Amino acid sequence: MGLTAPPSRDLALFGELLKRDLTGRYRGSVGGLAWAFVQPLFLLCVYTLAFGLIVGARWRQGGDVYEYGMFIFVGLIIYNAFSECIVRAPTLIVSQANLVKKVVFPLYVLPVVAACTALMHAAIGFVVWLAVYAVIFGSPKVSALWLPLILLCCLPALLGITWILAAVGTFFRDLQQVAVLMSHALLFLTPVFYGLEHVPAGIRPVLLANPLTALIQSARGALLADGDVPFLSLMIYAVVSTLFAALALFAFNWMRPRFADVV
Repeated sequence: MGLTAPPSRDLALFGELLKRDLTGRYRGSVGGLAWAFVQPLFLLCVYTLAFGLIVGARWRQGGDVYEYGMFIFVGLIIYNAFSECIVRAPTLIVSQANLVKKVVFPLYVLPVVAACTALMHAAIGFVVWLAVYAVIFGSPKVSALWLPLILLCCLPALLGITWILAAVGTFFRDLQQVAVLMSHALLFLTPVFYGLEHVPAGIRPVLLANPLTALIQSARGALLADGDVPFLSLMIYAVVSTLFAALALFAFNWMRPRFADVV
């Protein structure tokens, strides 16, 4: 199955699973879905205090604590979306063994739900970011309208990562532990707490090869700089990540018949 429009039955199933995935983690809590907004707001305050006041003084280049807090939180929103998929994907199929036995169940939908959930959490994070920015600095820049496009460019990469890790993790259970290590390493190999200008020139190409770097730089350009969003680079990124997602889906479907033998 390629990147074609899924049957309406699969779309209905996707909608139901996405709703359950988004609300399931807050079920039974008093705050309910409000926690989806409270958590990023709390993290924004914590990171502003910890990195703006304690760690980030040498990197602010004259900017105040609040500006630096908003700077790093842009990077964290995008990083957290990818980290959520990386850590969660290896157990997606294994944790749904009852569904694997059902020949008619479209297993490819499970990684799609996980990726879309992570993307929606990122969107909520940016809503919180914009609200805090408006309170502290006034109206956000007009270039913030680029955000939906930037988030849309995230989706193929998230899908590709989740499909391939979900498939491989079904056969190699140690991938779950490796994925956690990968997620920790990615946090510091991505320009989240620092800008590329602070990275030695010799290792800058390594960070530029990181697929998160272009997205974070684009989001910061739209929200914090003078609307400096590299439209052409985003389009190239979208094309390459879509090709990657197509290959990942092909690999997932190629391995799909063997899932029942190992779960």
